[in-house]
Amino acid sequence: MIDCHIHIEKGPYTVEWLNEFIQTAVKRDLDEIYLLEHSHRFIEFTDMYESICKYNDYQREWFNRKNDGKLSIKNYTDLINQAKQISYPIKVR
Repeated sequence: MIDCHIHIEKGPYTVEWLNEFIQTAVKRDLDEIYLLEHSHRFIEFTDMYESICKYNDYQREWFNRKNDGKLSIKNYTDLINQAKQISYPIKVR
């Protein structure tokens, strides 16, 4: 079985945190997972959400909760590149 929709946003972008997902996938008899992330998490995409934030207070507050202005997409791609160097018991894409 494949899980094609895994976000790791509730923890740090570390190999140790990623391993938690790998171990859970193995326990659930998955043979493949796909790591994804929402663009609103990264400072590089902040400008793209400007019109959404202007729409109403709810949207602005939602965005501010999801994007604290500290996380760069480089943090995510660095983790992905580290993970590519590791041999896992399942496929990680």
